[in-house]
Amino acid sequence: MMKWCMNIIGTLLLVTAFNAVAAEEYALGAGDVVRVQVFQNPDLTTEARVSESGEITFPLLGTVNVGGAGIGQAERKIAQGLVQGGFVQKPQVNIVLLQVRGNQVAVLGLVNRPGRFVIETFDTHLSEILATAGGVLSAAGSGKAIITGQRDGQSFRREVDLAELFLLDKKEADLLVAKGDVIYIVPGNQVSILGQVNRPGRYALEEAKMKLSDALAMAGGVSVSGSDSAIVEGIRDGQKFHKVVDIAAIYMDENSDMNPDVLAGDSIYVHRAPVFYIYGEVQRPGSYRVERNMTIMQALAEGGGPTPRGTQRGLKLHRKNASGVVEKTAPALDELVQSGDVLYVKESLF
Repeated sequence: MMKWCMNIIGTLLLVTAFNAVAAEEYALGAGDVVRVQVFQNPDLTTEARVSESGEITFPLLGTVNVGGAGIGQAERKIAQGLVQGGFVQKPQVNIVLLQVRGNQVAVLGLVNRPGRFVIETFDTHLSEILATAGGVLSAAGSGKAIITGQRDGQSFRREVDLAELFLLDKKEADLLVAKGDVIYIVPGNQVSILGQVNRPGRYALEEAKMKLSDALAMAGGVSVSGSDSAIVEGIRDGQKFHKVVDIAAIYMDENSDMNPDVLAGDSIYVHRAPVFYIYGEVQRPGSYRVERNMTIMQALAEGGGPTPRGTQRGLKLHRKNASGVVEKTAPALDELVQSGDVLYVKESLF
């Protein structure tokens, strides 16, 4: 029983000590509201707001500058003034912080709860303030935290890589924040994914680079109207980079070169799939996607085949040559279909 009581007392002492240290560490700032009490002198009890100049008004002493002072330091300053003025011989001053309005930082940009937040201790780090703001949104990716403020009377600006802060555990990146700082979270490594994908737009890379297949997955994958190839453009070693990638080969071929790395600043474009056209005496005239190695016979089947009045013998192919001139031929059924081909099924005469 005695041991249990001692543990409880020890815990209470630790909590009291912690609260005393936290109060000592907090620096009063403009807008804070405090209650000042002097033991056995209830007529001196007052509530005051710290002015922009860091002052409060206290009975008998007038204005007292407490801006930037810790709670304990402000208590000693008021007690000293009461002694020097001959008002109270041995004053025991207690300051209670009622409202915290000073010592705040603004957290903006890609966080879950943007707003103004209090610096509760003198050694509050960037990671702790971001946690108070609900953490960084996933859309920020490996973006940056831009911190602006004042240090030693000079303008201060610092950019912190979020990947270094949270993934690489670089403690030097976890800066101490100060009163009046503005923290703005911006997206970092991004790629643009355009064209025939389900969710075109700009996406943040979770790492400095990722595979093309992962980037396309972020955009919801290729739409039904998309082609089997993607164009990746960017900068590599200071030179323009352009690569046409066979999307199907990424999954059908074990060669990793088929699935290139995508870097920050890259643009990925998925073109509309090539189509052919079929009309005349077919069941379903219209435009259709040109599949890989599609033959004329397969294209005819895609259109539902000839109607009872149509005939394969009357099949005509309209195709542009290299000069842009449309040529009309009677194609073989095993001939490959090309983008832009027009097939016409004539009516049977018998």
